[in-house]
Amino acid sequence: MAIWTVFELDEAEATTERWAQKVAFVREGFSWSALFFAPLVLLAHRLWLGLLAYLAIQGALLGTVYLLDVDSDALVLLALTHLAVALMLPDLRRGKLLLWGYEETGAVAARRLEEAEQRYFEARLNAVPAPRETLAAARTPAAAPLPARPAGADVLGLFPEAGR
Repeated sequence: MAIWTVFELDEAEATTERWAQKVAFVREGFSWSALFFAPLVLLAHRLWLGLLAYLAIQGALLGTVYLLDVDSDALVLLALTHLAVALMLPDLRRGKLLLWGYEETGAVAARRLEEAEQRYFEARLNAVPAPRETLAAARTPAAAPLPARPAGADVLGLFPEAGR
């Protein structure tokens, strides 16, 4: 099972068709495709700044290996950038979505993206409150304070009240 973080645009409309198009799912965890095809994965997710950083690091490493005339074993260092992209891909995608005005609204456990979408939209359409609605309701002050304990009430447990 994988965990999918769900993001929605702040100005999501009430209509289902338009609302569903403004929801993004980010799979958490290690990306095996990015380990082998890092620049293509960055392009596929439109992570332009991440791609520029990847190319700059690769260029610097290749230039260093060439200038220092290091053995070909040093080219293993180039694989470290692929490993970094594979580890940081969910963070890069989350950062991009947050910059675009998306808001994290929840998480779903599912095997595939289609299953995660189905679970999330079924829960939303069946009037299950979204996390931001739940948080807003929890922040409202209580209507009435809790009643005070009567002065002569005994304490449950092994310790007596003070003053006895």
